[in-house]
Amino acid sequence: MRKRCRLNQKIYKRGTWFCFRIIDSFGRRPEIRSFTKKEAQLKLLEMNKQVINNITGSTSYSVTVEQGIDFWLKQKKGSIDESSYNSYENHINNFKLFLSKKHPDLRFITDLSSEHIREFMDYRLAEGRATKTINLERNSLFNLFFTLIDHNKIPDLNPVARTKRFKVKQVQTRRSLSNEELYKFFEGAKVAGGNWYAIYLTLYIGGFRRSEVRTMTKDTVDLKNGVIKVFETKTDNPRCVPIHPQLKPVLEQAMDKAKGNLVFPNAKGLMLPRNSMRDKMVWICKKVGILQATLHDFRHTFASSQGLSEDTKQNIGGWSNKRVMQETYMHPQENHIKEEYCKFDFIPKPPEA
Repeated sequence: MRKRCRLNQKIYKRGTWFCFRIIDSFGRRPEIRSFTKKEAQLKLLEMNKQVINNITGSTSYSVTVEQGIDFWLKQKKGSIDESSYNSYENHINNFKLFLSKKHPDLRFITDLSSEHIREFMDYRLAEGRATKTINLERNSLFNLFFTLIDHNKIPDLNPVARTKRFKVKQVQTRRSLSNEELYKFFEGAKVAGGNWYAIYLTLYIGGFRRSEVRTMTKDTVDLKNGVIKVFETKTDNPRCVPIHPQLKPVLEQAMDKAKGNLVFPNAKGLMLPRNSMRDKMVWICKKVGILQATLHDFRHTFASSQGLSEDTKQNIGGWSNKRVMQETYMHPQENHIKEEYCKFDFIPKPPEA
């Protein structure tokens, strides 16, 4: 039978931390740390209120889902780059959303089982998420439990270890959209209303990445001088993108309607949710009857545009070097391949006399 968990009511200071110790049901004495004394007092108060042991009926300590996630994210903060941290945070937010919908009464992290993890993976698959994405989210959950176990926050039992990864299905390859597909898509984007036409046209004409359009602010768009300044880039090299004459009136209209400082905000003036642009694009592709495309396919289409020099494409698109642009992003359009292929004469002709 497990021992009753006891709390040391005294809060003490260790360096810059405010701490207290507990003796958990396994006889271990983990130290609970907080940034401020008030935070430590609130934690101590919360722990005194937590679960009743089913066997002994005595009060024992258990980590809530929120406490476990907060602790895990604090461990990650500063120890990894910002992009990786944002990925972890996005994965765990998807899991929290799943719990709020499917298991709103589940409170403690030790109540999570391998069945919950598998249900989450199936739930994400039913939402249309790629198997590769779901496996990454599973890995984040595995790391969450591993970290809590390693810091003696929960018993040495990781439910994620009992769930198998999905076999990765072939992800749709990046491609260049044909002129016909572009026409149908942009006509569909106009009908969709809102800023969708302006958003997708900006992605395509400027060769922008999703994050660059999503975070674009009015003070970086200089309509007078015809330049868009991009400061935060994947390669950490700021660049200036000329505003194309076909894009300028669309940007002007979007900025006039936009609330706040963002060029393409939501109805409340806040930044668009990370996946909203992708989800709407999937919807438009189905609506107009073209092969499903991705946001990044616009960037591939820009790189494959005929009539622009490679120097121009590289500088506007912000590729680190031409080799990356040529080998990864430049694809001949499918209709151009078909036309060239069908014109080729394979049947040998008789030799001339």
